[in-house]
Amino acid sequence: MDSLKFFDMVSWGFYLSCNAMAIFLIWASKSRPALARLILLLIFLFAAGFNAYTALDAPWNYQDFADSAMPIYKRFILGAFLHIITPMVLTIAICQLLIALAMTARGQLFQAGCWAGMIFLVAIAPLGLYAAFPMPLLLASSMLRLIRTESGRPANPKSVKLKTKHHARHIPN
Repeated sequence: MDSLKFFDMVSWGFYLSCNAMAIFLIWASKSRPALARLILLLIFLFAAGFNAYTALDAPWNYQDFADSAMPIYKRFILGAFLHIITPMVLTIAICQLLIALAMTARGQLFQAGCWAGMIFLVAIAPLGLYAAFPMPLLLASSMLRLIRTESGRPANPKSVKLKTKHHARHIPN
């Protein structure tokens, strides 16, 4: 019986740590965008590897997600999903890998990766405790903060004005 209490403590510790890290990422996405990108890259890279391995080795584990999921997700997991677990989760793992790789990119590729990550995170939020809710929504908000500028770095309004003025002087009449 004590071992069950220990596992409950470990589970709650993991849950609280995940949410604390997500809150930290909201801060880091504005003040330390490179660190936020690195952590998001690692999160999505780990998730891709874990999901690919689990989908191939023990796909039935995903049925447990129904325990804390919203009713519509629960019906899907225990219904149609049962027949397509491995290909579905492998597809998700590939997408997670692409999102991770996008964290190293710039411009539109980086922004597309962030949008894909946000869509994915919002989509898994209804899984409840199995997704460490509200962590997915916190991570999505950190990704939104990162894409407010193309590079993921806070914009410097003065440099934008200087560039505009500089280009304005060289425009022929």
